[in-house]
Amino acid sequence: MNSLLTAANAVLPITAMMALGFLTKRIGAVKDSSYKDFNWVVFHYCLPLTLFQNVLNADFSKITDMRIFLFAVGGLLLLILLSMAFLKNSSMPDKRKGVVVQALYRTNFAILGLPIVESVYGAGNTAFTSVMIAVCLPFFNIAAVLVLQHYSGTKSNLLGTVKKVLRNPMVVCAIAGVIVKMLGIPVKGLPADIISMITKLTTPLSLFVLGGSIHEDEVKNNSRILAFVTVMRLVVIPLAAITLGALIGWRGVELLTLLVLFGGPVAVSSYPMAAQMGLDGELAAQCILVSTVFVMLSMFAFITGLSMLGLL
Repeated sequence: MNSLLTAANAVLPITAMMALGFLTKRIGAVKDSSYKDFNWVVFHYCLPLTLFQNVLNADFSKITDMRIFLFAVGGLLLLILLSMAFLKNSSMPDKRKGVVVQALYRTNFAILGLPIVESVYGAGNTAFTSVMIAVCLPFFNIAAVLVLQHYSGTKSNLLGTVKKVLRNPMVVCAIAGVIVKMLGIPVKGLPADIISMITKLTTPLSLFVLGGSIHEDEVKNNSRILAFVTVMRLVVIPLAAITLGALIGWRGVELLTLLVLFGGPVAVSSYPMAAQMGLDGELAAQCILVSTVFVMLSMFAFITGLSMLGLL
């Protein structure tokens, strides 16, 4: 019963906020363009400042096993290579292969990571997850550009990609947090109050936007691809990741962070990138839709199972 309650407490509030965002769109209370504006605020202000605050407040002395960060990045890279190898001889057009590869490795970790860990362990225990976001976010972005360029047939520009990633507000604020913490610069009083007020918007607003960004597109023509992507993204990949993580010896926040990193829904940002680079944007949008609809069920099942095993 305690395991079920833990899972319910983690999943139901998140589901409720996403449902609110979806319903307000359905009844026309909020326009689609407004969700895009909210999303811009989340990615340019709320999430970056949350990362800054969490890194600043983090006790890095408690992060003694750096292997988990190598495990995370190495696992994501392995996913990309295995996905590309699996699809190499497929008759699927390249514009679809690129979308599938991106869907199999790139999750909505930046948005769902903090809310889920916070729901289980409390707001004061998300520092490790914030560091993991700061580590994985640049990899997500660089790899996405390279993968999509490969399948679109355009020439890769690694230096330009790196420069673009380093200008990402979340990366900038994460690095700024590390620098401020290392230099011992105090962030107190009015600046701290302003940052705290903005960061309180992060979880509810990001989930509200995610729910409002769900579009019910026609999925029948892509049902087989979508079923494959959803099962791999929400079941097979996270099961493999947390099994290996548990065997290595990681527990609690670390294992839950790996679960969300490898078992989250397809990243919302994967759609505009795929569409912009000439790949199948419609398929990308459908991958986001289906994985987002089913992720709460898979997360509930995983969190319940891990709690029953005493791993969370």
